[in-house]
Amino acid sequence: MEEGKPYIAVVIPTYNERDNIVRLITELSRVMGEAGIEHFYMIVDDNSPDGTAEAAKRVGEEKGIDVRVVVREKKAGLGSAIREGFVRALRDERVTHVLTMDADLSHRPEDFRNFIPYIWRADLIQGSRYMEGGGVVNWGLHRKIISRVANFIVERLYHVGVREHTTNYRLYSRAAAEKVAECTRSSGYEWIIEALLVVHAFGFRIVEVPIVFVNREKGKSKLGVRHIIKWFSYIIGYRKRYKIIKSTGKCDGV
Repeated sequence: MEEGKPYIAVVIPTYNERDNIVRLITELSRVMGEAGIEHFYMIVDDNSPDGTAEAAKRVGEEKGIDVRVVVREKKAGLGSAIREGFVRALRDERVTHVLTMDADLSHRPEDFRNFIPYIWRADLIQGSRYMEGGGVVNWGLHRKIISRVANFIVERLYHVGVREHTTNYRLYSRAAAEKVAECTRSSGYEWIIEALLVVHAFGFRIVEVPIVFVNREKGKSKLGVRHIIKWFSYIIGYRKRYKIIKSTGKCDGV
């Protein structure tokens, strides 16, 4: 990977996150600014009735931050929103990396500092709760168990070689992001795992850096039992597609 000056597209899917998106954009922009990293935001909003899209546009205008907002007609799934953000962000030929994170402040902007040393040393930098320096805050026992089991299953099935597979706080190189945009098919929470597996199947280098995951302060979690069941079913059934991509180096027609 040729080292140079990064230009990062921050892709954030939103739905009813008005109370969080302004703070997230403001705080992450400060961290990026301190590091001298040029960036812009690609907000993909599923027509939030609470005015999330308007709030994102307004903070960009008021603070001179490059915030690009796409409003979709209705909710169509977390994965489809992120993938659309990838496609739109990559139209800007200056983009060298794509950063993904949740809009609810569970991903702390200050933890991005841990990503910076590896920007040119890996194609996917995975934020990890399960390495030294990482952790979770305000999680109940059931959430901890679900997360641990999910990560155990993914690693046993696919041998990615990381401890964290399920959080969306990630930095992709442009090359990896292009493959993810091209090859992912799922539309829900399972997309987060599919994107990681696509990167791994193509042989890109993956590293982990510590993050502290903070359970959302405002709003309600969008992850329900139905999503969890769908997630597990998809991941278990994805093995055939994963093996084909890994063996052929192609995703067209798979």
